[in-house]
Amino acid sequence: MVGKRRKKALHKDFWQEIRKSRARFISIFCIVALGVAFFSGIQASSPDMRLSGDDYYNEVQLMDLKIVGTLGLTEDDIEAVRAVDGVESAEGAYCTDVICGEERQKVLHIESVDQNVNQLTVTEGRLPQKSGECFLDSAFASGQGYEIGSTIKMRQDKDSRLLNTETYTVVGLGKSPLYISFNRGNTTVGSGEVNGFAYVLPEDFDQEVFTQIYILAHGTDKVISYTDAYDNLVERLQERVEGIEKERCQLRYNEIMSEAQDKIADAEKELADGRKEADKELADASKKLSDGEKEIRDGKKELEDGRKKLADAKEELADGKKQLEDARAQLADGRTQISSAREQAADGQAQLETAQEKLDDGWSQYNAGKKQYEEGKAEFDKAKQQIEAGKQKIADGRAGLEQKQKELTDGIAQVTSGQAAVDAQITQLEGQIAQIQAGLEQLAGVEEQLGAAQAAKEQALGAVQAAQENVNSVQAAYDEAQQKAEAGELSEEELAVYEQALNEAQGQLSAADSALNEAQAAVDACQQAVSQKAELENNLSAAQGGLSQAQSSKTELAAALESLKAGQSTIDQSRTQLDSESAKLAAGERELASNEKTLTASRKKLDASLQKLQSGQAELDANRARLEAAQAEIAANEQKLSSGEAEIAANEKKLSDGEKEIRENEQKLKDSEKKLKDAEKELEDGKKEYQDGKKEAEDEIRDGEQKINDAKEELNDIKEPEWIITDRNSLPEYSDYGDNADRIKSIGEVFPVIFFLVAALISLTTMTRMVEEQRTLIGTMKALGYKKMDIASKYLNYAFLATAGGSVAGILIGEKMLPYIIIKAYGMMYHNVSNNLQIHYEWKYALTASIAALICTVGATITSCRQALAETPAALMRPPAPKEGKRIFLERIPILWKHLNFTWKSSLRNLFRYKKRLFMTVFGIAGSMALMLVGYGIQDSISDIVNLQYKNLQHYDGTIIADDDAAETDKKALIKELDQNSKLDHYTKIQLSKLTAPNGKANLSVYVYVPENLKNFQKDVTLRNRITKEQYELTDEGAAVSEKTAALLDLKAGDELILKKDDREYRTKIAVITENYAGHYVYMTPKVYEDVFGEEPDYEDIVFLVRDEYKDQTEEIGQKIMESPAVLSISYTASTMEMVNRMLSTLGIVVVVLIVSAGMLAFVVLYNLNNINITERQRELATLKVLGFFDKEVSQYVLRENIILTAVGILFGAVFGIGLHRYIIVTVEVDAVMFGRNIRPVSFVYCALLTCVFSAIVNLFMHKKLKKINMVESLKSVE
Repeated sequence: MVGKRRKKALHKDFWQEIRKSRARFISIFCIVALGVAFFSGIQASSPDMRLSGDDYYNEVQLMDLKIVGTLGLTEDDIEAVRAVDGVESAEGAYCTDVICGEERQKVLHIESVDQNVNQLTVTEGRLPQKSGECFLDSAFASGQGYEIGSTIKMRQDKDSRLLNTETYTVVGLGKSPLYISFNRGNTTVGSGEVNGFAYVLPEDFDQEVFTQIYILAHGTDKVISYTDAYDNLVERLQERVEGIEKERCQLRYNEIMSEAQDKIADAEKELADGRKEADKELADASKKLSDGEKEIRDGKKELEDGRKKLADAKEELADGKKQLEDARAQLADGRTQISSAREQAADGQAQLETAQEKLDDGWSQYNAGKKQYEEGKAEFDKAKQQIEAGKQKIADGRAGLEQKQKELTDGIAQVTSGQAAVDAQITQLEGQIAQIQAGLEQLAGVEEQLGAAQAAKEQALGAVQAAQENVNSVQAAYDEAQQKAEAGELSEEELAVYEQALNEAQGQLSAADSALNEAQAAVDACQQAVSQKAELENNLSAAQGGLSQAQSSKTELAAALESLKAGQSTIDQSRTQLDSESAKLAAGERELASNEKTLTASRKKLDASLQKLQSGQAELDANRARLEAAQAEIAANEQKLSSGEAEIAANEKKLSDGEKEIRENEQKLKDSEKKLKDAEKELEDGKKEYQDGKKEAEDEIRDGEQKINDAKEELNDIKEPEWIITDRNSLPEYSDYGDNADRIKSIGEVFPVIFFLVAALISLTTMTRMVEEQRTLIGTMKALGYKKMDIASKYLNYAFLATAGGSVAGILIGEKMLPYIIIKAYGMMYHNVSNNLQIHYEWKYALTASIAALICTVGATITSCRQALAETPAALMRPPAPKEGKRIFLERIPILWKHLNFTWKSSLRNLFRYKKRLFMTVFGIAGSMALMLVGYGIQDSISDIVNLQYKNLQHYDGTIIADDDAAETDKKALIKELDQNSKLDHYTKIQLSKLTAPNGKANLSVYVYVPENLKNFQKDVTLRNRITKEQYELTDEGAAVSEKTAALLDLKAGDELILKKDDREYRTKIAVITENYAGHYVYMTPKVYEDVFGEEPDYEDIVFLVRDEYKDQTEEIGQKIMESPAVLSISYTASTMEMVNRMLSTLGIVVVVLIVSAGMLAFVVLYNLNNINITERQRELATLKVLGFFDKEVSQYVLRENIILTAVGILFGAVFGIGLHRYIIVTVEVDAVMFGRNIRPVSFVYCALLTCVFSAIVNLFMHKKLKKINMVESLKSVE
């Protein structure tokens, strides 16, 4: 029954403890929730990214393999691929690249609409349903201004016209799974960069064979993209597809050869038909010659008719000239009248201008007066504001004085009350000291009594041992005698003697035991007296210390009272000064009133002047309007005269044209006569041309025969086709999405662990402090008979409930919210994937974090409870002795220590006295500061890449990729064009070859860069040391290797770098290690290259730099260069920068998550540690209040420590953050990229400010808690 009541009481106490310490419970809950949420959320983001991507790929049926044939692909090829084991489906498709746009030409990649693979996502409109309709890239459409119903015109390469029509209507906008991001790939047309895509129906392609085959693998729905399982599945399928390549390519080769031979046969037949047609055309030409002779005869007759018509036209011309003279006379009269009207209008204009000048003078005077008035008004307003401000200042001063007077009166009353309390305390302590001293006198000599009692105890113990030995010997003799008596050797009388001796020995043993018990009781009594004496001596020491402290407090209170009385005189002086200022303000108000009357009179004069000016201006405007109407009428009449003159001029022109036409007809007659003669001559020429045409036809026939022979030679030169088989990694940005998921995984392996460690350590500290705080309660429960397990269960359940609840909340929120935020952030770049969120609970990470949190908090609670429960109830019910005060380091610096006041000295001593609290607070703040700094540092390191790589290191604006098959004449023409291009600063011919460097079992892809002109190379590329910024020159001493490359291969300057080319290994000495952030580069001089590879460089590619004033025309310059047949494509540095910026910008939201989470942790850590600090020191702080400290002073006493610890934590956190940032940056880097290593100074400022802001907010909360401390607590007994 008692056990049930105790359990019920424990259960009730458990829930009451949670309610009383809800702040502590919530802080543990929040810290664990933050730690678990961040750990499991970041860890789960990487697999969720892969799942989301895989779900999208499955939904749109993204191809797994793509086959491109050098000579096209047929339906038979598709059927053969479908028959391969592991192929789910195979579908043929067409594609081509075209140019669109007028002012700024853009390149579009055109694909045919697929049926079962690469399903399009329609965001607006629909898919094409008939020829001439297209589905357009939504991003391209928004950028170029296309919408549903727009017409888009495309231009194809003359040598590869694959589309039936070049004008299409946009019927749909959306996305393609082949482009999950913004990058659209490269091309060999236009600027060299694909800007968008479009889909049309297959029948819009004028193609007999497919350009590619898309393959879906069987079983991909059971594996996840970006995993080894998927890669192995696709790799096995690719090997099987490659197994049929040779056979299918041979069949295609045979088919093409057969078709070509058939076409040649058709051409031979066409040539024969052409010969027959030429014979027919020659016969027709002979007939035309006969017809020409007949036309000459008809022309002679027409000549006679023309001469008669010419005589009639001359007679009509003479009548028209007479009518024209009459019209000219009427126009002269009209001109005279208009001239008179114009003179009258000029006089009116002069009068208006004179009146306007007078009016303008009036306006100038008015504006000057108005300006003077406004300046006076501004001065008046300013003075009025100053007087009002002075009044307010005096009112505020009076209110402040009243408040100070009230505070002074309250302070005097509080000090007086404190003095009475201290006097009572001194009286009580003096009485306690007298009682303790009396008790000590009574216990004098107890140590000597204890020694005598212990000696008596030893003597009694010896007597007991001797009596026991006697009993044992007598018992043995009695037993022997009894055996003899049973055997008949002894009589009963003799046996009775032995029995009597045994009884006597046992009696002696009992007497010795009684003596020993009495001696033991005496020893116990003496020991208790000794213990009481020691306890009384401790109490005497404590009471004397308290008496000394109380007397000191009494002295301080007296000094405070004198200080408060001195403050009264200061208040009286301030009140007198305020009265003087008030009198001055009254004189200023009277002067203001006088000035206000003057301003009012000035305003009335200005208003009257304004009214007169406005009236005169209105009258002037009316006269001007009438003058303008008269001028308009004169202009209209002039227009009529001009029209009449124009009509006369037109008629004169007609007459002139008539005369000219007559002359022309006369000339035509003469020409006709000449033509007749020419026709007769032409007829003779036609006969000659007939003979020439006959010869030309024979020549064309011979040319046709030559072309047929050339076609046969080309047919013999056709090489066997091959298949180019690629997987999803060939798609733009597909592999980058997987790399980003790996990057998140790398961050999740480091950052959340540190985050979680900080959270776990703070939770551990909180529970340890809680058990230490409740020592007295634990001792009381133990004294009442509670079992150790029952007592410990309260704290274990407390820790378990807070940790388990926080873990559950962290899992529920973290594993849903953080992956959602991160995947949505990446959705800004990988926009196709963002609509297929797959967010699952990753129980592996969730359980790991939860178990670790439980181990930390519950384990710490178990340890603390074991230590507490191992002590006796009396020791537990007595509070632990305070820390011994020691001199701190600053006390050894007298110059500094002497200038500190009492509160500063006390704060510094408290900091170093409680070193555990100091360490935990500094560690918590430093950890949070470091985590925030890492977040900002990652952002700085990532954002630095583009500027460092493409502005500070690589300066060229573009790279021209040359066509290896171009003719030498085209290559020379390209160089000549670049030389003549005034918009280029310079260009450099280079050899840029991609080789491999052995790196263990794998190979590292590196670019070998060999410039032809080393002087231009210094303008194109900067070689320098990343740390010292020392710049290097490219010399013949060896190669310059990028820093990341050397780090991955574990090489340094002076080592040899191994490069593989055509399965052969070449070695080169490393001269310098150069700074580089994107890609792996090996720079060589032409001589070094020749020494290493045994051949001269082949400068196929070109880098160029555009002049600064033409930087905005880089693409137009590139398009002009692309027109050269020797250019395959151009890679623009600006496009690369934009693509890298887009890729890296998605990490921005991840960084925000890191910073926000670290900030939340910093706030919870500061709040929790400060709350514990105040709770532990509640009696000390209450005592300070009793001694006369104001709430503000008590807050400063405690919060001053917080400020110091915050500053120290910021400094340590900055150092720790730099190291952690370096480690994380190296961890999250991929092989092809090196992030920046530096953190911007402003990031340190941001982190420090955030930490200070959180500290200030926590201090505000703590100030409110300090105000609630009850001063009565300090008067309670310590025991």
